Amino acid sequence: MARRTEAAPLLQCEEVSVQFGGLRALDNVTLEVRPGEIVGLIGPNGAGKTTLMECISGFQPVTSGRITYEGTDLRPLVPGKRAGLGIGRTLQNVRLFPYLTIVDNLRIALHRHGKGNALAHAFRLPSVVKEEAELLQRAEALVELLGMQAFSEKYASEMSYGTLRLLELGCMLALEPRFLLLDEPASGISQKETEALAPLLRNIKQQTGATILLIEHDMPLIMSLTDWIYVLDAGQNLAEGTPAEIQANSEVIEAYLGTPTEQRKVAATASHSQNGSQPAAGEVLLELEGVDVLYDKVQVLYDIDFCVRRGERVALLGTNGAGKSTILKVASGLKEAVRGSVRWMGEDVSKLPAERLVRLGLGHVPGGRGLFPTLSVGENLQMGGYIYSDRSQVQAEIERVIEYFPWIRDRLNQAAGTLSGGEQQQLATARALISRPDVLLIDELSLGLAPIVVERLMETVQRLHEQEGLTIVIVEQQATFALGYTDRAYFLEKGEVRYEGPSAGLLDRPDLLRSVFLAGASAGFSEAASA
Repeated sequence: MARRTEAAPLLQCEEVSVQFGGLRALDNVTLEVRPGEIVGLIGPNGAGKTTLMECISGFQPVTSGRITYEGTDLRPLVPGKRAGLGIGRTLQNVRLFPYLTIVDNLRIALHRHGKGNALAHAFRLPSVVKEEAELLQRAEALVELLGMQAFSEKYASEMSYGTLRLLELGCMLALEPRFLLLDEPASGISQKETEALAPLLRNIKQQTGATILLIEHDMPLIMSLTDWIYVLDAGQNLAEGTPAEIQANSEVIEAYLGTPTEQRKVAATASHSQNGSQPAAGEVLLELEGVDVLYDKVQVLYDIDFCVRRGERVALLGTNGAGKSTILKVASGLKEAVRGSVRWMGEDVSKLPAERLVRLGLGHVPGGRGLFPTLSVGENLQMGGYIYSDRSQVQAEIERVIEYFPWIRDRLNQAAGTLSGGEQQQLATARALISRPDVLLIDELSLGLAPIVVERLMETVQRLHEQEGLTIVIVEQQATFALGYTDRAYFLEKGEVRYEGPSAGLLDRPDLLRSVFLAGASAGFSEAASA
């Protein structure tokens, strides 16, 4: 392993653990950031990255372990006190004053450096006037540092999401932190804005002398920007090293792109496809055409076409923030498109509520499982049968799904919130099956689960496909896992479809897998194919 600077750590996390009920979000995580470094924190969705950043910034207490900054124990300090030590933090969601200008948002952030009291401001004393002029100069200097001169007098509400992310970064810099915590700074911004982000962060580091710890899913960005990288998986340290070492690490490749077993499944699928053994095209059940979606001002889907035929198994792939979950929400009536149409069996259902779509045959296992944690396992299953008027029919359907998940029978009276992560995912899937859907949409099946748990769960879903003819759409970040069990795949990047076709066809698109998941990691596919 390459050596790091000999300087003492600026930030040190020692065996940090965080427990949420029955879920261990962080498990003895260790991390160091040394002065002047840009350190990356990466890992699959649900690995615990943001939870660790919440612990460092003071918004999440640790269950056990220790976090120190310049030798000071941070655990007793509230977030404001930590900011006073020089720790600045951006969030995944932008929080600004929409009806103030860019400069005025920065002036508000700079106000913590002001010394005038309320009386001095009320009488506009000379000292206050001078101070306000100095703060304005500093705000304008920040605008210049960020390259936002053309927008300085525009309202924040008029700006694109990418510009607002820059403004949020500027507001944090106004606090003059020496240690920057950046949570997915490239999330939701365009490719052009992402390409400009690395030079900007390097310039900020050079101009301010700050040390940076950032979470990011854009692999080209983090590999080109960082000095050192930590990888988390399922709440634990998986690897650390230079970008080159991380790209070559077999455990990291496995965490992102699947186990060797899963890679062999993809290779077998490719061979099956090349021999012409593809499922016959069935009736179109679900179709999205020309769909655009916005969250407030942020466009997250661009002209999406998406089609699911009866009997298919479809993978929907892409990094966090690519728009995968939003496609499922639009399909199941949980989010309305600003343009385009949604059709179910040829009928336009764009305006139908989610409850009506469930009755028509659409099932959805949401990301995060969406269980009722204080209700029992049995009561959660009963909630899935709300479309039936006959209670005996609900019980019959519960008995049916228990055949696929036998462990449930012994846990019917246990509170759902006390189940393990894998058990909760299985329960959420079982509940969705109570209504006997024609199509089951599963959002992030592998989220936070060990590979063996995921493999068993997917084998159960495969049995449902074979025995009941269930049509399946799986949203995933772990590429090989999803590709090994599906017939067709869509690949999304920043809200646009970059690939649509046979799942095995992604074997021939290492440019997508390498650029989006992990630079160099897709070599694992070719190795699996030749095994």
